[in-house]
Order: sequence, then C-alpha cells, then structure tokens
Amino acid sequence: MGEIILFAQQISLPTEYEIKIKNSKMPPVKFSHIKHSTEYQIDCKICHHKSKVPAKGVQKCIKCHDLKEEKEGVPKAMSAYHKNCLNCHKKINIEQEKSAPIRCNECHKRFLK
Repeated sequence: MGEIILFAQQISLPTEYEIKIKNSKMPPVKFSHIKHSTEYQIDCKICHHKSKVPAKGVQKCIKCHDLKEEKEGVPKAMSAYHKNCLNCHKKINIEQEKSAPIRCNECHKRFLK
C-alpha cells in the first residue's frame, strides 16, 4: 500500500493492481495507482468521476459500468476504460511530448510467472 495526502487527510492506496475483465481474451492491465496519483499528479476525479469524497472510499467501476453492454447511456466497462485511459495518454503524449502507452500490447502485457 502507498499513502497520499488528500484534503489534508492521509489515505492508503493500492500501489499496484490488475484491471481485468472476466472472460476477456486480453491479459489484464497492471496499473500503478501510486504513479498515476503522485508521480503523474492525475486528479482522482479523472478516473473516479462519480466519487464525491474519494477519501471515504470509491465504488468499483462495474457499479455503474456493465461488463457486457452499454446501459442507459453509460458505456460498458471496457469501453469506459479504453476511452478514459487512451484519451488521457494521447493528450499527455502531445502536450508533454511523453510516450504514454497507446497500443494494446503496451498495457495488456503477457506476464511470465
């Protein structure tokens, strides 16, 4: 676990976790929460857009984003992840001349155990 100060309150964050969608043909994405929130200084609300006070906990994406289909204008989980992550990565690559991953195999890596 890593820690971050949020609204003058210290909270624990998972340092890294896997984003995986059940029955997906692609390998899971290893996501570094600490890198995105502290090193890259990405605001919590970019990903946790419905959470009023992230320090009190956040809902899982699938609470609103269905795994199989779009419902009531809310994109399915995979579409939401791809749109959110890829748009941000493309913007960073242009504005900051960085090389954030944008190809499938750059995020969906096959890891050896």
